Amino acid sequence: MRFLRSCLALCMVLLAAQGHAHEQQATAAKDAAARKSPLPVRKSGLWEVTLRDDTPGPRMGQTVRMCTNAESESVMLMAIVPGQEDCHEIRATRRAKGVGYDIRTVCYVHDNRVETRMELAGDLLSAYEGRFSVKFSLSSALPPAPTVFEGRWLGACQPGQRPGDMVLPNGVTVNVVDDKKRAEEAHKHEGHDHSGHGHKH
Repeated sequence: MRFLRSCLALCMVLLAAQGHAHEQQATAAKDAAARKSPLPVRKSGLWEVTLRDDTPGPRMGQTVRMCTNAESESVMLMAIVPGQEDCHEIRATRRAKGVGYDIRTVCYVHDNRVETRMELAGDLLSAYEGRFSVKFSLSSALPPAPTVFEGRWLGACQPGQRPGDMVLPNGVTVNVVDDKKRAEEAHKHEGHDHSGHGHKH
């Protein structure tokens, strides 16, 4: 009986150690996924982001809510910016003075080159603010007005939400991580290759 109790105790210790090792591996995998992107990472959980045109006079803001974590944040942070599905250049530089980043991306929507410049300030733990502008290569119209935004952390994601979910101003929920994957797959099937500033069929 004493031998049996000793075996059971040893098994419990081994199982606990194995569970702790799996937990450490999962945490390390999440951290590695976050490090692959040069973009800064917000605190995991539910964020509310309000956007409005950066033009004179009062403007009504549009608000979205974003459920994010370390693995999805490389997509979620820029999800408020149009045309970020097929990006070939992503740079984020810390500002020399103050807390914040200057971010630049070059992406493609089919053959339309999308250049984005973003200024981001804040702690990314409770609140932040910023401004971005977008320029399309294939547009005869004037470029859209710069957009300013403010984000605040609300807490944990709501029950039933998963990382990548974004609740739009009209209440519809989309998962921008899934949408980006589908767009990239479609782009591959179409045969576009912008690595050499051209494309192939």
